[in-house]
Amino acid sequence: MRARRRALTRHGRGRLLDLGGADMHRTLWARADDVSDATVLDGVGDPRLTALADAGERFDTVVSVFQLAASADLGETLRSLRQVLADDGRVLFIEPGSQVGLPGRIQRLVTPPLHGLTGWRPDRDIPAELRISGLSVIDIRRHRVPTLQLWLRQVLEGVAHHALPPGDGRAPAEPA
Repeated sequence: MRARRRALTRHGRGRLLDLGGADMHRTLWARADDVSDATVLDGVGDPRLTALADAGERFDTVVSVFQLAASADLGETLRSLRQVLADDGRVLFIEPGSQVGLPGRIQRLVTPPLHGLTGWRPDRDIPAELRISGLSVIDIRRHRVPTLQLWLRQVLEGVAHHALPPGDGRAPAEPA
């Protein structure tokens, strides 16, 4: 996972908002070449996310590493995320992938107690939630994680941006 997090630094650019506040993240963004300013929150429950959205702050890149799966109110988190994302901005994410088969059944079984203890929901379909909130997932990769925790064997690494309106926002061409 450390290698995946480090790989994100190659894709961060401009003004950056990191939703997950590990000190390691601050160090990674400080070394990134294309990041001009990095704001690192203390997780998706950090009230600064809503404050940044309300203040009209805009970021070129928003990063989530296992933070969207931990959101108590994912819809509200994604609304705030869309508000702070610049018009041409990108969301970079690494989140647990919902699984099928035996690992999927195990994932669905462990989610209620895990959610009760930690607030974390590994069974969320994050790409679908991003789409529902008005973002387009433009790149997604699935990675197998070497772990004994079957419910966390697959993680998704992806990029999303604001969804374009139908027809690219242009009026239909007049017939000739």
